[in-house]
Amino acid sequence: MELRVFLDKKMIQRTVVSKGQITIGRSADNDLVLRNEHVSRLHVIIEQDGDHFRLEDRSSNGVLLDGQRVSQPVPLPSRCRLEIYPFAIDCLRQQEDRTVPIPKKDIPAPSGATAALTGHPRPDTITYHYGNLVGESLQMHQVYRLIDDVSNSPVTVLIRGEHGTGKELAAWAIHETGPRRGKPFIAVNCAAIPLDLIESELFGYEKGAFTGAQTAKKGKVEEADKGTLFLDEIGELSQAAQAKLLRFLQSRVIMRLGSAREIPVDVRVISATNKDLERAVQEEDFRADLYYRIKVVQILLPPLRERPDDIPFIANHFLNKLTREQGLSAEPVLTAEAMNRLKTARWPGNVRQLENVLYSAVIRSRPPYVLDERILLADSPTWTGTQEAEPEAPIDTVTKQLLLQVLKQTQWDTAKAAEILKVSRGTIYYKMKKYSIDVREASRRGIKL
Repeated sequence: MELRVFLDKKMIQRTVVSKGQITIGRSADNDLVLRNEHVSRLHVIIEQDGDHFRLEDRSSNGVLLDGQRVSQPVPLPSRCRLEIYPFAIDCLRQQEDRTVPIPKKDIPAPSGATAALTGHPRPDTITYHYGNLVGESLQMHQVYRLIDDVSNSPVTVLIRGEHGTGKELAAWAIHETGPRRGKPFIAVNCAAIPLDLIESELFGYEKGAFTGAQTAKKGKVEEADKGTLFLDEIGELSQAAQAKLLRFLQSRVIMRLGSAREIPVDVRVISATNKDLERAVQEEDFRADLYYRIKVVQILLPPLRERPDDIPFIANHFLNKLTREQGLSAEPVLTAEAMNRLKTARWPGNVRQLENVLYSAVIRSRPPYVLDERILLADSPTWTGTQEAEPEAPIDTVTKQLLLQVLKQTQWDTAKAAEILKVSRGTIYYKMKKYSIDVREASRRGIKL
């Protein structure tokens, strides 16, 4: 079931929930949380009934289904609109729903009423969730638009970003918002598989193909048939595995190890890496033809330090999640000083590191779970300091002229340019794309500054 939530005619959330029962209301226990005083704790239940869905109103203020008030359980049309004041929700029935645990989506109230109860005011705008991706920054909205653009297309996508930026979440969002939703989503961490086993893991093997192969086994590509194959850390693939993957992308057939039989497979491939594939191609560690095959569309995920204004949204999202998972008596709150500490940290581990820091602080706190600087800094060995404590990273002042000057100075070496500017290589790529800089073209023309 795809749910599109509107406030004042503006869509503020789009998500897919694949469950037999979907609950909507103000309480954090619901699948879709609408934080508003006019919404009941449990407002609506949407429950699967055979091949259809049924809507039941559990609220005190009521709900409208396509403009008509619901007075008793009614069948839910495949396309309809629910009105739960002040929100409107477009429901679109997806084909072949499957029961999987989908993390809850949380929409805060469009007012500052909650802020008075917390040390740090919650964001007073609607939090935009795209699947599990959270953020209101311009960079994240650009990511959301790219996901929208590619979700209904079969093109291969390359997702780039530092560790912990959410590359797998972006791949999952593409899968769940496209026509392959409900089909297998198979994730493979290429860096975690020994080089001599990657081929058999990806393409499978027949009985007797090697010592210990007592039965035939499907590979990850075959398991993902009709669905999506997500290849994380694709830059770690061996040359032999690269050649086989390229052959599959060209022919859409595979051969298991020890077999001469070709097996056709219908799979969408999404790859991810934080490696400099351009340099790997130049050094012949990564095949150029495969590089161009997997990079039909590229999505760059910005590091957390480049979008500090998103940190309050992300922190509150994690605190809400931890409240449910740990069964806390109250939702933890951050003091203004603690939130400022989070916003000025460098976050080399990005969103994953932020989640771990908050988890550690919550575990060490006691009711009423007020998280201050003391609790956060008790876990200081996992931090690398704040932006004020380190040499200033001039990311916000990296103009096109400055970037071109440094690239020319380093003979167009993006790694050296990143070191000089004290930013990540991913940031260099992001800025180059933003300013439409093509390294090869600029180098060939010898741009004068």
